[in-house]
Amino acid sequence: MDGCLIITGTPGAGKTTVSRLVAERLPRSARIDADVMAHMMVSGWANLLDEQGNWNPGPEGQRQLQLRAVNVCSVADNFAAAGFTPVIDHVIETREELGFIAGRLLARPLMLVVLSPSIEVARERNASRPRQEQVDYDFSPLARNMRRELGELGWWLDSGELTAETTADLIVAEAAKRAVVDL
Repeated sequence: MDGCLIITGTPGAGKTTVSRLVAERLPRSARIDADVMAHMMVSGWANLLDEQGNWNPGPEGQRQLQLRAVNVCSVADNFAAAGFTPVIDHVIETREELGFIAGRLLARPLMLVVLSPSIEVARERNASRPRQEQVDYDFSPLARNMRRELGELGWWLDSGELTAETTADLIVAEAAKRAVVDL
């Protein structure tokens, strides 16, 4: 698979598992986890939730989210330049965020797969994770905003009834035809 593949979705959609499985199925690939980039910041990390536990990153949080995206793109381009297909695991909520990433990434074609199981399935998956990996905020507003902002872009794959392995197989087989975005 040539280019760069971004796998996004809400918490519990299966991004981490599926992106790893997709990368394992490609002959030369690198999985780039945006959360790893975030955890590289050891101190000074902005709280992305408000006092009520709702997603509200504020100005410093937004700046750090943008830094995370810059680093994801740089690493992806380094791997692509070395002949590896970057498979990015990253939550992208808005068209603006996707445009920012698309403007920084050199690897083409750019493919976007949005894992979109129902919100109930995503909540169940999130609840079944080890406690330290669970997301503690209501991500249904994120799901609604992603649909509104990105709804016609890329490949929206309802993975709710699929195994992670089947989802990865579908992505490897179909992403080059169904997921290409041109921003």
